[in-house]
Amino acid sequence: MRLLNKAKEELSWYEEHYGEELLADGENDNPIEAEEKGTGVVWESIQGETLDSEEVKPVEEAEVTGGTGEKVEAASEGQSATGEPEEWDGVRRVYITFDDGPSTSTNTILDILDSYGVKATFFVTGKEGSEYADIYRRIAESGHTIGMHSYSHKYSELYESLGSFSADFNKLQTYLYETTGVWSKFYRFPGGSSNTASKVPMEQLIDYLNHENITYFDWNVASSDDRAGINKDIIVANVMTGVPKFHEAIILLHDAQDKQATVEALPEIIEQIQAMDNTVIVPITEDTLPVQHISNSQ
Repeated sequence: MRLLNKAKEELSWYEEHYGEELLADGENDNPIEAEEKGTGVVWESIQGETLDSEEVKPVEEAEVTGGTGEKVEAASEGQSATGEPEEWDGVRRVYITFDDGPSTSTNTILDILDSYGVKATFFVTGKEGSEYADIYRRIAESGHTIGMHSYSHKYSELYESLGSFSADFNKLQTYLYETTGVWSKFYRFPGGSSNTASKVPMEQLIDYLNHENITYFDWNVASSDDRAGINKDIIVANVMTGVPKFHEAIILLHDAQDKQATVEALPEIIEQIQAMDNTVIVPITEDTLPVQHISNSQ
């Protein structure tokens, strides 16, 4: 009952701040069907924005979203559904996270992070070849956190069954360990934990990760950098609209070859965050309070 009341409080908070219409904004009811038709689009609605897709509709006008997690269910003990701690020590922690890499952009991103003395988190996919192995190792050796984002990133295969999900998971975890020596303990579901692509109830996949002692992370600040045609100014505005709303801000960015605007936006994002009072940029660790759109604590 306590968790149910907490979930209701969180839902009321979202409605008050963002309105019922944004919470109810539509998702693609059949993202796998869209993918099979050759669009390559898997929709993930975060405050009405699409995220973590390979290709999305062009941006027709500059629009600032500052998005947050769309689904609010039961919250875990000690946190809200957005990852906010029940007690705050006065320091805002900002986690810059990148999905979908490594790519030809990763080394440039790492150069930028190094130049500002910033550590980030990379939720990587499985890519073989010496050029990618070098990037995985550089991420780890530079002190950044390596998280998992599935080996294949193919929704129709990954989410076909619990067996296919676990096989993909084990393949990536083992590959990363053999390549970097890091036994990753962090995961981000492709499409997020609130995706509608999975043929398996997400609670079952979450149970599986819990059994494997893996913590999954969603996000509460959406850059919308996966939208085709978006520019760096909109990405920066989206991020800096979202970050001040949270004591624990997890930013979703993408590390992909076609995300040049993300690379261009990164220095300004870092500079603006570093200029904020009582704010630090840190990588995800075992002490990080996770943002989880769907909580398995019932």
